[in-house]
Amino acid sequence: MSKEPNYYAKEDISNSDLGELKISPRRFIMRKQHEMQTKSAAMELGTLIHKFTLEPDEFIMADVEPIGGKMGEYIQAYFELEKSGTPKEQIPQMAYQISGYKPSHSKPETILKSFQKKAENVAFYEFLKAADGKIALTAKDRQIIEGCLTSLKGHVVSNKLLYQNEDTSLAEKEIYFNMHGVDCKSKLDRITVNEDNKTVTLVDLKTTSSQIYGECKPLKTKTGILQRDWHVTGFMYSCLQYSYYRQLAFYINAVKAEYPDYKVIPYIVAVDTKGSYDVAVYQLPTDWLDEGDKEIKSLLTEYKHYKETSNWNVKQGFEEAVTY
Repeated sequence: MSKEPNYYAKEDISNSDLGELKISPRRFIMRKQHEMQTKSAAMELGTLIHKFTLEPDEFIMADVEPIGGKMGEYIQAYFELEKSGTPKEQIPQMAYQISGYKPSHSKPETILKSFQKKAENVAFYEFLKAADGKIALTAKDRQIIEGCLTSLKGHVVSNKLLYQNEDTSLAEKEIYFNMHGVDCKSKLDRITVNEDNKTVTLVDLKTTSSQIYGECKPLKTKTGILQRDWHVTGFMYSCLQYSYYRQLAFYINAVKAEYPDYKVIPYIVAVDTKGSYDVAVYQLPTDWLDEGDKEIKSLLTEYKHYKETSNWNVKQGFEEAVTY
């Protein structure tokens, strides 16, 4: 159950995989193959906020304008060649060729002088060196992320969950475990392990452009369908719409597999990304988490069926004409 490398390259099933499987087995297998082969380092805003909040040292602010065109390619090639240990005297000519310059444009020595003498070119090169191995943020992303970060630190509970107890907390914690006979994996935003009380506090950070504050009340009439048995608004509606209850249940199972003798205390920390940067912290109803467990078991059983039959073309129950 210990951490292993290449999280995205592993075939183990994640909660996101279950979400795709719920829609379509064909969609699941196509996504799974694509993820394992081409998972990109490029990040959407929500992922950037997650990572910046949990691992700020991985970032650098882009305070310089990127250089475009062939000169930009030349500077990047120069930097990469230098980093790779290419003999210094060979770098200018090789960077010249890599960037697509030709004698009809300018000679190699002319390009080198332009690179070395123009302040904006040197600034871009120095930025590449400083940013090596880090994630560069644009000014717009920086503004949004810093707004979210300020709000998350200003909220008493989210501050405690995300920024305190550093010695006993783990960010981006990977757990590999078996559930219902299927090898599974989870990457958890943050957990805090309390050895004295035998508890693990689990925090899932969510970014949203929807109303951050929400209500959640059980209805008197029970249908057995989660979405119909509760009155929900705002972010709590999003928890149902996007099956965050199943995701949190999946994460709880992962933590229990890694820490079997510990009580798991789960939270969702939600932050708005559209300018208000409102923050709210939620603990989902036990009924929702129980429903999440039921969905997980059902979907993993469905997954085993497709895997055993090697038939990912048709969703189970839709092999014949469907009559309602």
